Amino acid sequence: MKRLMLAHALRFVERVVFVVGAGNLRAQRALEKIGARPLRRQPRRQEDGSTVQDLVFAITR
Repeated sequence: MKRLMLAHALRFVERVVFVVGAGNLRAQRALEKIGARPLRRQPRRQEDGSTVQDLVFAITR
């Protein structure tokens, strides 16, 4: 089902972007398995004021 949703999205846009936590290795591996490529690290401020790193992945048509 998820691959169908991704295929549907790629009919209308050139690139689909995913943002996952740097510590979420399971999600990172899953994205790489479906062809996503890492683009960059991106800091994100949490509600308590601390900063964590996210990874940005993309799949291009």
